Amino acid sequence: MAVVVDDPVSVSLSATGGPSSFMWDRFEHHVVGQPRALFRRLPWWQGEVSPARIDIETWRVDAARGDEEPVRYDLRRNVDGRWSLAVAWT
Repeated sequence: MAVVVDDPVSVSLSATGGPSSFMWDRFEHHVVGQPRALFRRLPWWQGEVSPARIDIETWRVDAARGDEEPVRYDLRRNVDGRWSLAVAWT
């Protein structure tokens, strides 16, 4: 089941540019396995002004907090470069 979280998070990136860990709810979550980049195209003609970019960048990761079992998360990089935890898959 997907739970919409939409909380700001701090993300550390790997040498290849994908998320390697993120801080959420005071805990560091380490990405296990290969993160998957998902891009959703936005219609550029919608809205009052032209967007800075037309894709929504989302990374689907499996991450674990300490020795706990990994959980799937969707991390979203906003237009301004800040990250948010969009969805937790439970």
